[in-house]
Amino acid sequence: MGFARSSIARLALLYTLVLAASMVAVLGAAYVLTSRIIERETEQLIGAEAQSLAEDFRDKDLDAFVTLVSERADDPWVRGGVYELRGPSGDFLAGNVVALADAQHNAAGWTEFEVTTSRKDENLGRRIRARIIELSGGFRLLVGRDVQDRQTFRRVMLQSLGWAIGATLVFGMLGGVWLGRRISRAAAAIAANAARIASGARGERLPLTGSGDEIDGLVGRFNELLERVDTLTDTLRAVIDSTAHDLRGHLNRIRGAAQDAARLATSAEQAAAQSVVIAEIDRLGATLQGLLRSAMAESGTAPLEPVDLSGVVNDLFELYEPTAPGRLTASIAPGLTVQGHRQLLAQAVANLIDNALKYGEGGPVSLILDRDEQQARLEVRDTGPGIPVESRELAVQRFRRLPGSTGLPGSGLGLSLVAAVARLHHAELRFADNEPGLAAILTVPLAP
Repeated sequence: MGFARSSIARLALLYTLVLAASMVAVLGAAYVLTSRIIERETEQLIGAEAQSLAEDFRDKDLDAFVTLVSERADDPWVRGGVYELRGPSGDFLAGNVVALADAQHNAAGWTEFEVTTSRKDENLGRRIRARIIELSGGFRLLVGRDVQDRQTFRRVMLQSLGWAIGATLVFGMLGGVWLGRRISRAAAAIAANAARIASGARGERLPLTGSGDEIDGLVGRFNELLERVDTLTDTLRAVIDSTAHDLRGHLNRIRGAAQDAARLATSAEQAAAQSVVIAEIDRLGATLQGLLRSAMAESGTAPLEPVDLSGVVNDLFELYEPTAPGRLTASIAPGLTVQGHRQLLAQAVANLIDNALKYGEGGPVSLILDRDEQQARLEVRDTGPGIPVESRELAVQRFRRLPGSTGLPGSGLGLSLVAAVARLHHAELRFADNEPGLAAILTVPLAP
């Protein structure tokens, strides 16, 4: 799985988006609040001046008031004030703009409009915020302020917001990718070492970076767990090996005594009874050996190495062919090498051949080994009654014997051992109809 599709990449992207959203919220709030403060201060300034002029209109005669407006209108782009006074008939009396004739204002008298001014041989567009006041006698007065700087401020703020968001996304993604790749490399190293440990390299431990962070703490705890598991495994293995050794010794001595008793038997009935005892001892020994091998495969501690599977299958064919003359045929592709445990692989193949010969009702048994892309495909086919589809999962369970097998030799461990060996080798065991009979198919990955 590539980094772009990993959960770390998605987390980095989510972190970046959250950071960008936070940046938008903070800068957007600052932009809105600042704009509102500037707008409120501008309106307060305009309102105060309009109120002052309205009082002057009441206190002065018309000529003095026109002179006052004209003085304030002088050089507005230095002082920033905008004024216009019109008489009852709409005639222009004083000011530095001509806007009252076309101005659209709200109920409170506020309006905004664009004007073009000339300054230093350059025509400039300016935005004006103004208030229109109805004076007594039908006179109208417009008092405003140049708010072009406010517009420029808004534009600069929006541009800054855009750049800030872009920079946040870029640096956030770069930081997220860097951090994600660092974590991903650490996780990949942990996964690789864990895979080797799971494959039987019990002495290996996960690497520590020495950073003392949470990942190192987790790895340290996991290594402690591995130490504990190794200790328990060694103890259990020692107990099993010791018990198996003692049991084999006891069984061998019991078998030897039973054989001696059979030779000294004075009647056919005694000899037959002794033969049954010897057969049961042999069966018990086979069961014990099967359990030990199944436990070795299930534990995953069996050492794996390159194994010539073609040679193993060919040796088993040469071993079984004389015991079933005319029944067993083989087609074995040469040079198929797998990473595995030779003894366990041989036991698994032997169990499949045993089952086919045992349950094949005397019919032919085919042993086929071939290459299937990057896998070795082993098929053991017989012409017996087969295994019903609904019983195939039960067939690989320990001590599970299917209907129809009563009276035949066996302990119910054969296919369970094959399944355990398949899991150890990352292989697949499945069954198919041979029409008639059963096809047991074992596919094992080839060694690189």
